[in-house]
Amino acid sequence: MTEPNTRVLIVCFDALRPDMATPELMPRLNAFADAGVRFTKGRSTFPTETRVNQTALVTGSVPSRHGIVGNKFIDRVASPDKLFNTGDEDALRVGDQRLDGKLVDVPVLSEILAAADESLAVVSSGTPGGTRMLNHRAEKLGHFRLSLHRPDASTPAASVATVVERVGPIPKHAIPSLDWLGYTTDVYLKYIQPDLDPAVTVLWFCEPDNSYHYKGLGADDNLAAIARADAEFGRLLDWRDSAGLNDSLNIITLSDHGQITVSNDAIDIAGALTDAGFSVGATPFDGADCALALSSAGGIYVRESDPDLIRNIVEWLQRQSWCGLVFTRDGDLNHSQMNMDHRRAPDIGLVMATEDSVNEAGVVGATLQTSAYPIGGGLHGGVHAKELHAWLAMGGRAFRSGVKAETPSGVIDILPTTLSILGITPPAAIDGRILTEALKDGGPAPDAVMESYAQAGADGYRAHLSLTRVGTTGYLERGWVERS
Repeated sequence: MTEPNTRVLIVCFDALRPDMATPELMPRLNAFADAGVRFTKGRSTFPTETRVNQTALVTGSVPSRHGIVGNKFIDRVASPDKLFNTGDEDALRVGDQRLDGKLVDVPVLSEILAAADESLAVVSSGTPGGTRMLNHRAEKLGHFRLSLHRPDASTPAASVATVVERVGPIPKHAIPSLDWLGYTTDVYLKYIQPDLDPAVTVLWFCEPDNSYHYKGLGADDNLAAIARADAEFGRLLDWRDSAGLNDSLNIITLSDHGQITVSNDAIDIAGALTDAGFSVGATPFDGADCALALSSAGGIYVRESDPDLIRNIVEWLQRQSWCGLVFTRDGDLNHSQMNMDHRRAPDIGLVMATEDSVNEAGVVGATLQTSAYPIGGGLHGGVHAKELHAWLAMGGRAFRSGVKAETPSGVIDILPTTLSILGITPPAAIDGRILTEALKDGGPAPDAVMESYAQAGADGYRAHLSLTRVGTTGYLERGWVERS
């Protein structure tokens, strides 16, 4: 039975790699994890992109169920003539309207809480589209959502005005985004907690993601951002102690994915496809053979999902040195294994090649890209282990103390676990599990079973995927390619 006045604070350190969350850089976060439950095998969902995993957070589901299959994808209702960009607040708002509120295929956290006469508050210094994804029903439900990038797209307007009056103007964006970390914390301490007291709050820190992308993993500015994120988390812990809320406020900390280092300028895949005789368009609905939705991972939409055209493009891809994992709906490596077998998914899934090289700061992992991040900067989206492996730790009265949980877990488990703490029954149709091994009144985790898949292709190409299944919940571990 849930104790009265139980609250859950979810704090995301966007893209934080567990191997970079060291006690030296993040003493407060590590002390919190040591005192509560530290998950040593936290996992992202694929694609390891932010909006995909934000949706996983608020649905407890993988893309094959919730439908947000990438940061960009094709949905002809939401965006008739081009890729639907979930990072674009305006496009996302209009697309959701065109979809009559059915942006996501399953109930989201805000709706579940509202049905129980509870509420969700969200503050994010990440992308404006991502802020909406965390609480896209906020307008209808009257819940609080603040995007530091787009205060004009935040809601309710009167609440946003009160925040600015009480906390001050939103600082100018910068990288590293140190001031935004502090502002996010202040909004919670000075407005959300005293005025709203929601059942669940999500604080989304945009670091270390921003500085990973543009300054590089392990660069001085990146390390400063990680340290500042830890300091802001420490402020939250100190406030909880001083306010006497240790018994009622449970805290869940996570990262949505990791990052690895960019090793090249953008590869012109569209140009290479054209040179190989395939036509490329904005969509595959106007006569073009295919359309691309890709950064370091994503895929290719093929005209009329033509099986011969799909096969020809796949074989061409496998011959390219920059090609990593390739998978289709019915191949030996397929959409189902990748947890993205959905009507919006591309016909061909594609991940750029990665390797385990070490950057100038000694950080492992590198990827090729089709985007425009600086060489030496960071990127995510694919299935390198360092992208899939994520931070997860929990603390508070609902959780056990001093536990290292070795069973794989993930962002999809946060919704059912949070609802369990609040005494709300999770929806039946979700993919995540209640993390019973973390709960004070819970039992052991189900047994974990490893699964491996492989697919041979053209010119000695061979792709591999490993995952762990815990009960009915699957967690991707890593994917890689060998060439003979």
